This record gives sequence, C-alpha cells and structure tokens, in this order.
Amino acid sequence: MRRSKLVRTVVLGGALFAWGLAQVGSGQAAVVNSPGPTTGIGYEWQVVMGSLDLAHFHGSVGAKSWAEPGQPVGAKGWTHTTDWVALDLTGVGGPVYLTVELERGHSGNSQLFPAFTLYQGWELVNDDTDNHTFNNTGNISWATNLTYLAHVANAGGPNGTDSGTGSEHVHATFTLNPGLYSLVFGGNPPYTIPPQGGSHSFSATLSTAPVPVPAALWLFGSGIIGLAGLARRRMNG
Repeated sequence: MRRSKLVRTVVLGGALFAWGLAQVGSGQAAVVNSPGPTTGIGYEWQVVMGSLDLAHFHGSVGAKSWAEPGQPVGAKGWTHTTDWVALDLTGVGGPVYLTVELERGHSGNSQLFPAFTLYQGWELVNDDTDNHTFNNTGNISWATNLTYLAHVANAGGPNGTDSGTGSEHVHATFTLNPGLYSLVFGGNPPYTIPPQGGSHSFSATLSTAPVPVPAALWLFGSGIIGLAGLARRRMNG
C-alpha cells in the first residue's frame, strides 16, 4: 500500500494557499451517505468522491470528543462522541488535492471548537465497543487497519490542555493517492474556557481537485514523442 503524502500548505490572513494549482474542469456532487459502514468503528458518514468533487454535510459532536484533557496522551479522543467519515477516493484515477474544512455549526447554541484527524484505510474489523478512546495524533493501537496521516488541532492543543480563545473554523489541504481514508471530526475546546460538555453542531466541507502534471513533464513527454517520430522517419528514409 502506498503511503500518501501531505501537500505543503500556508495559512495567511485566514486564507489557505496550497503549493500547486488545480486543473480546471467541470465538477460534480459527491455521494454522501449516513450512516456509513456500521462494522468496526462504526462510521456516521460515507463519502464517495471523484477527482473534482464537493461534499457538504452537517452533524454534531461532543465538546471534548477530539481531545479530552483528563485522558492520557495516545487516548485523547472518544469514538462514541466524534463523527467518523469513511472517505472513498478509489475512483479518482490519480493523486488529488483534498481540502477539509470543519467549522462551528449554526444550529442551536453551538460553541464548538472543531478539530480533526486523517487516517489512511477504513477500520471495519476491530470493534470500538471496548475501545472508546483513540489516538488523535498518531496510530491507534487497537485499530490496526488505520494509518495516521495528519491532524488539525484547535486552541486546546492536541492534548486538550492549552488555554486560548479558539477558532470557529479549521481547514487543511492534503495530497492523497487513490484509496480509502478515514476522517474523524470532533471538538477540542480551550482547557480553561467553557463549554466543556454537551453536544455541538458542525458543518463539514470536503473538496477534491486533480494534482496537475508539471509543465516540465509535459514538455519532456512531447520531446520524447518528437524524437521517436524523427527516428521513425530516418529508419523509413
């Protein structure tokens, strides 16, 4: 299995710039199902995306679901109060940029400080019935079919023990190969700022764009084709 790599991203003034430009083309709506696969961890969502797609959906999670301050490092998250997304990118045909945006919802009195983790693979075998906690910043010891790729924390930090005002919106862009991935959405409030409990709404947006072939490779390929044509003409001359 090929390990996916992350695209370099820079956040400036609240806007995110990815290193590279997406190819221009017509997009289509992704397929979003709820619930997703019910074995193993038990996914609240299943999202199937092509190479130029957009998915938008809403849910709710616990305020401390992604980083519980009282839990030890390596077991900070709670599987039963986060939302797990089974992301299917098997049909993209090549590497894509995946942009993940997670923000505070607008229903009720949501005070969510969102955070998320990205893993490669789906966990459909090892059940979370007796394993409610998960590692939000690395591999999960009991979920052997998942490989940690990246995470985006909030003011509470990855261990949920930092103070701060927090952000209502977090986002990042990754470069992923075709395959299956797991996203876990949750809450990570600042340690000394309420609320530290309850259920809070979120809004999630996933978008894909194909990774362009560098112009140099196109020129190289054109040169090879030209040399091959010249060689054939000489042989036939």
